[in-house]
Amino acid sequence: MKLIKDKELLKNIALQIDLLNTLGGGVSETYVDIKKYKKGAVINVWAAGVDPEAFKIVLHNNNLTVFSVLQSKENPEMAAPLFNRMFMLPPQVDLGRVEAVYQEGQLMVKLPYHESTGQPREIEIKQL
Repeated sequence: MKLIKDKELLKNIALQIDLLNTLGGGVSETYVDIKKYKKGAVINVWAAGVDPEAFKIVLHNNNLTVFSVLQSKENPEMAAPLFNRMFMLPPQVDLGRVEAVYQEGQLMVKLPYHESTGQPREIEIKQL
């Protein structure tokens, strides 16, 4: 039996098998952890075997969607979703300062709170 020595061919075959497995009902196991702090919160996402380039994050109003797509390099139209998680963000999150960082196999989405959150404010009563 002759072994295949072309490593690029093996990588392409493995990617196609991965893509077909996902299309056939396979899933990428993900782990999500949410930690709350005084100045904000952090969503940590671990997804085994998912490249950092495959992650996508969409923020629309107070909804944050984290998902990943497995895309064929040979056929860009052929893609399959690996996972999809949606989070409804509380009103104290400063949506303009949300950021994401990928480090050592972990995606971290940082959700800072508004600076004035937690400080009482007296509301003036207007007389008509």
